[in-house]
Amino acid sequence: MAARRISKSVVDWAAFAERVPPNQREAFRAFKARSETFVAKVHRYPENLPQIDFAFYSSRVSNPAMVAEFEKAYKTLSIPYPKDPSNMKAEIDKQEKEAAEVTKQHLAEAQKIISDAKNLLNKVKSLPPLEELTYEMQIDYFPTVARNPAVRPTLWPHTKSYQPENDPHTIN
Repeated sequence: MAARRISKSVVDWAAFAERVPPNQREAFRAFKARSETFVAKVHRYPENLPQIDFAFYSSRVSNPAMVAEFEKAYKTLSIPYPKDPSNMKAEIDKQEKEAAEVTKQHLAEAQKIISDAKNLLNKVKSLPPLEELTYEMQIDYFPTVARNPAVRPTLWPHTKSYQPENDPHTIN
């Protein structure tokens, strides 16, 4: 009876619960409880207005014209299903499509980052163990960071902060 009124908006709570992050479980439970309370209130009332025996009332009331007027008003009473005057549903659907596109872009970027990381991991796995890495191998594998006195001479202790080009007190 009343189920037909809101059957269009039935929520799949199990699928919804899978998508809720752990830190928002309590808010989700509260939302679900409020929704179920609302649905229970809707189901408490009949789908159609109850039938009133106006003939009984017209025989009991001293002014039958007043009963006829009430009957006419009662039969013309129509409570429409709520409308969406500001077209919020269409706007929400549009935002959902935009979010889906953004999600696809983020997913593509994440897949690219994952593939780059896997390539880097494969390169790292192809290196010899650190115990077997010689100074010459280090220069071959890591030319930009390896100490190479012929190309870039450094001063002891060979750290970046102790090199002349990084001295904060140098006057240019």
